Amino acid sequence: MTVYIEYLSLRTFLSSVLKELLGREVRNDKAKIHYYFDASRPGKTVASIFGKLIGFQIERLEFEMRHIKDERGELIRLRITRKDLFEIQEQIINSDTYRHLYKDEWRQARVNDFVEKGLMMLYGGIYNEKTVSRALYLIQVVAWHRQRTDESKANLFLGRRAWWNVFEQYASSAGISLKRISNKRTLFIDRSSLQEFLRKYPYLYVRLKSFKSGRFRLKPAESDTSISTLYVSGRGDFNLENNGYHSDFFWFLNSDFPAGNIQFESQSGEDKRTLERHGIGAITGSVVNKPTHNTTKMPLPKKNGRFKEESKSLISLIRSYNNIKAYWVSFFQTYGVKVYSTWYACDTPHMAIADAIREVGGIFTVWQMSFFGYRDFELGLNADIVFSYSSFSRNIEQQQGSKINYNVIIGYPKDYAAPLLKKGAIELRAKLQSNGAQKIIFAIDENSIDDSRWHTGHTLQRENYSFILEKVLATPWLGVVFKPKAAKTLRRRLGEVADLLTAAEKTGRCYVYEASGRHTTSAPVILAGLSADVCIHGHLDGGTAALECALEGIPTLLIDREGCPDSKLYELPEGKVIFKNWPEAIDAVMDHFKMPQGIPGFGDWSEIIDELDPFRDGKAANRMGTYMHWLIQGYEKGLDRDSIMANAAEMYSKRWGKDKVSTVNC
Repeated sequence: MTVYIEYLSLRTFLSSVLKELLGREVRNDKAKIHYYFDASRPGKTVASIFGKLIGFQIERLEFEMRHIKDERGELIRLRITRKDLFEIQEQIINSDTYRHLYKDEWRQARVNDFVEKGLMMLYGGIYNEKTVSRALYLIQVVAWHRQRTDESKANLFLGRRAWWNVFEQYASSAGISLKRISNKRTLFIDRSSLQEFLRKYPYLYVRLKSFKSGRFRLKPAESDTSISTLYVSGRGDFNLENNGYHSDFFWFLNSDFPAGNIQFESQSGEDKRTLERHGIGAITGSVVNKPTHNTTKMPLPKKNGRFKEESKSLISLIRSYNNIKAYWVSFFQTYGVKVYSTWYACDTPHMAIADAIREVGGIFTVWQMSFFGYRDFELGLNADIVFSYSSFSRNIEQQQGSKINYNVIIGYPKDYAAPLLKKGAIELRAKLQSNGAQKIIFAIDENSIDDSRWHTGHTLQRENYSFILEKVLATPWLGVVFKPKAAKTLRRRLGEVADLLTAAEKTGRCYVYEASGRHTTSAPVILAGLSADVCIHGHLDGGTAALECALEGIPTLLIDREGCPDSKLYELPEGKVIFKNWPEAIDAVMDHFKMPQGIPGFGDWSEIIDELDPFRDGKAANRMGTYMHWLIQGYEKGLDRDSIMANAAEMYSKRWGKDKVSTVNC
């Protein structure tokens, strides 16, 4: 029997692990090497000393996420959010423990959904040691390693968690026995402890949050709350020029939405001046006050010694809901916000924000930023209005349990950009051609982190560069364009492959878009795509960039190295669109280039493109901006939120079709 430990501390080793290693079942087994995932220095030192005395070793378990796949070839990390989390959540909410602690008052508004999703503690995914995702992943890694070492049994020492019996059943199905250990401790107050303390005091939370965001003054800034405004929660693309580049205001720049009805948080004096120059309200340096009325506060479950961890988990969630909602009710009242627009709703806080704006008579909207080819637990949301690409996107929302009062199909929201970017793309193509490139490939990558245990890692990303760079260096008539997802760290993450990139750039047939916004590369995907003959996306599970190119009719390939067999994109033909690795894809591209007319159907998405965007007319951003203008106009007429949403839905249906507006799971 092999022993695995989530976190090997001195305390854990002496109080729990040593006893297990001295037990008869472990001592009589052939296994002499046991493993930990992470450890403190004292824990490793003492474990090593005892190991030498007793005759065993404890080593760090070495593995990479990209290798942890199931029998279908699906990456376990993807399967957990596609399937396992749905099943675990169902077991928890149907348990006697949950029913015992549940409060009927939580059925109000979105509280129930906030709690049920929050139970999975999703923030941070498997990067966060306390999440359900992390626990399930550790169990699956142990199962994978046990099969590789041909061990019949394995014990996993896992940190104490609520709903322990659910994890025990999950582990047992993988042939693993769970052992409960105390969680990692620190001598100082850590971030989670501080957050838990603040959750007890909603208005202290409001004040500190205001201070953190730079809005701390004794009095709020002047704000005309008689004007109904829309608050933009952006993704860091501060661009008010309609030039095709990423912009948090893309829908405004392509519609008649009035600038005076928009508010945006400025992060610098320059931002503020730019916003004011365009007539947009700049939120900066203002305190968020106590709401002018008592917000509905959800009751906490009683502390229960029998269900201590579960009770503590639910108390924390309800406190979090109350605090987030109190903050945003105050915010919306302070600035007269009636419509909240965001792209990010993959967490639980968005539900509390949605309830906050509902409490002040406003509307919560979300626009679909990324393409989802299959259901994903982490992406489930609850919103008043969602602007989605297509009926397929709407169906995915339904499958993943989202609740949407009005799902509005607008098409791909950035489809306006191509005509604005064509000139720049042609100029880049001409530059590469002047250095001998007759055919050009656009290679699309994703980001990566240093620890490949919790991410597919740098190795997988380096493949997005190494294979094609070697081909470019060996082929005088071939060129390549890269638009990294995270250009700021690209060359460091590439390691030795960065030397290949430099060598290719010196040929004049390789170009990298490296200018960055606040978080990601500022150049849009389609700018690079329009300069190429073929686009290759190295990650089928993240197909947004590929879809953007395919919508413009550019031959676009997908490489499924992670393993994503349930994606909608697998309806595309293998060998012409879908490939398993880079060498196969590059060989196919070279064959395509060498044929006078190319390979028929190569990179062609026409079989499913209508299902992914029913419009493809360059007007998606206009449709979204127009719709939100209707919402603001409704407030200016003095209508209530329900009437405003119903009227907007009716107008949109008449203009674009009744099938373009529907409810989801409501």
